[in-house]
Amino acid sequence: MKINPKKIVIVLLFFAALLSGIVLLFFGIKNSVSLAIKTKDWFEAPGYFQDYSIYDIDDDGETTYRLKYVFYSGGAEYFVETDYGSGVIPEIDSVRTVLYEPENPENAIIKGGTASATYITIGFMFTFIPLFMIFCWLWINGKIKLNVNVFDFTAGFLIFAVGEFCLYMMGGSVFPWKAFGSMGFLAIIPTLMAVVGIFQMVKTVVNGKKEKK
Repeated sequence: MKINPKKIVIVLLFFAALLSGIVLLFFGIKNSVSLAIKTKDWFEAPGYFQDYSIYDIDDDGETTYRLKYVFYSGGAEYFVETDYGSGVIPEIDSVRTVLYEPENPENAIIKGGTASATYITIGFMFTFIPLFMIFCWLWINGKIKLNVNVFDFTAGFLIFAVGEFCLYMMGGSVFPWKAFGSMGFLAIIPTLMAVVGIFQMVKTVVNGKKEKK
């Protein structure tokens, strides 16, 4: 039996991506759960964007920024920074929700957009794509029968998911108004993505039902 080196490389890359996705998902979810348990009794306060510092500059010269917010507790002023790099600088005094330890307000985090959320998103993509490829192969070869166009529905879902992730990172919530409060009109783009994604998924399902009839 002749072994095709190209097929071996493809299979290895396939499983490497899947394994990487599972690992990122595991640590992202683990860290998110740990953080939720740790902060369940913490207080909330509005944080106002004040300043930024350079987080990273990649090989192409693209710069991301660590965002700095101020919040108040007991009449005192405290500062907290994002633990990830943002490619967008918000308007001064734009608002994000801050969680802080009541006994020690200096121990605080910005609610929503954290490094763990990024790990979960990347892990989901690395896991979803290989599994989707398997599903498509089964669908194309008649192993799975559906009345919905899988490609169109998945495209809609991915557009929706990316839009919601951007909203979450911008405002700490999947709801657009939080992102608008933090990033202003920049939140229009992910909001439109989420709407287009929902429209695409609904349209695909409706068309599938029409074809069935």
